[in-house]
Amino acid sequence: MTKKLLTIAIVLYFTNTALAQQSLTLKQSIGYGLNNHSSVLIGRNKIEIAKERKREALANYLPQVNISGTVDDNLKVQSTFFPAIPITLPNGETLTMGGGAVAFGQKYNTNFVAQVDQQIFNQQVLVGIKAAEPNNRLAELTYEQTRQNLIYNIAYAYYQIIIAQKRIELLTQNISRYQELLRVVNLREEQGVATKVDVSQTRLNLNNILSQLAVAKNIYEVSLNSFKTNVGLSQATQITLSDTSKWLNKIPGEMLMPDFDYTNNIDRKLQQTQIDLLELNVENIKAGAYPSLSFYARYGLNGFGDKFGDAFKPLHDFSSIGLRLAWNPFSGFSRDAKVKQAIYDVQNAEESLKLSEQLQNLQFQNSKTQLLSAYNTITVNRQNLALAQEVYDNTNLQYKQGVAQLSDLLNVEMSMWTAQNNYMQSLLDFYIADLELNKANGTLMNYYLNL
Repeated sequence: MTKKLLTIAIVLYFTNTALAQQSLTLKQSIGYGLNNHSSVLIGRNKIEIAKERKREALANYLPQVNISGTVDDNLKVQSTFFPAIPITLPNGETLTMGGGAVAFGQKYNTNFVAQVDQQIFNQQVLVGIKAAEPNNRLAELTYEQTRQNLIYNIAYAYYQIIIAQKRIELLTQNISRYQELLRVVNLREEQGVATKVDVSQTRLNLNNILSQLAVAKNIYEVSLNSFKTNVGLSQATQITLSDTSKWLNKIPGEMLMPDFDYTNNIDRKLQQTQIDLLELNVENIKAGAYPSLSFYARYGLNGFGDKFGDAFKPLHDFSSIGLRLAWNPFSGFSRDAKVKQAIYDVQNAEESLKLSEQLQNLQFQNSKTQLLSAYNTITVNRQNLALAQEVYDNTNLQYKQGVAQLSDLLNVEMSMWTAQNNYMQSLLDFYIADLELNKANGTLMNYYLNL
């Protein structure tokens, strides 16, 4: 056992090491999560449980065999009391016969019985068998919902990570420029060319960028931890995301918006299956008013004696067959009350389904609006980024030539960072909105397959 556990531990170690040493794309990350996350494994087990419950339900209509046996040592044989019986003789004299306790039976008794029971008709059992199919479907849909949630959560964290990484990269570059600028301004201030206000303003801008870098690093760490958890990796695992440039440099093409198709939504399918089960619950309660009929066959052996061995020789056999009828036609209106409650449950579930459809449609429309807005914003922010870079290059050159003021350079520095940050945010908004749109329309699996 110890060697087996050691082998498993070594395999897992090298598996994680191999994973840590390779780069992961978004599609590979999702694929790994769909195959290895604990929630997926739990979902698979629940599907198997549902299959076994179906077999369990079918078993109620198969023959049931029960065997039992007893060996009794009657420490004190049970007695039966007989009253005294008066008898009148021919000569007219009356005698009293009997009276008192009489022991019947022997000290040792054995009894062995085998019985087979077979349902002939039981409406509740039939409804239970009928419910096995929607129960299977419910387990499969719950499993699919788990997979879709993983796709969403992994992709969401992935986009957060790559945007945070890019922000950290840009902020680090800006910090280097500000530090160099601060060095130059300090030197000029010593030479009397720059003022103390210039130094303070430069340091203030540097501190602001340092503060934003700390925020970006925090977002990165939180997103990375969430990503690892959803992929199914330990927090100690070191990973590298290999296709960040693909998403950072991607220019969205023409937007083709899908129509809302609520039938694809996994939540709707789950709710509809729940309604099916609630309707079967109504049937099951009503089925309690039907009689049930079953067949049984019984075969047994018994023996008795004053000595232990005599109770086993000889053994006398006996057998019987018969029908068993059970019927509860009236339950004091309890069944009627339960049926009405179950019907109300069905009606409530149907209304909830309608409400859910409206909410999902609202989410879809909002996601579509956000996606279009993010798409348009990306175009504008890309143009602004190019303009900000151009203005910065010109102003930086003019500052070095002594034509532009330090305040001008600091302003365009901040303008360029704002343009960079806005563009990164619009990219993130676009990817998240696209993710939300696919979630609302029930197409997250296609989203993953088409990455």
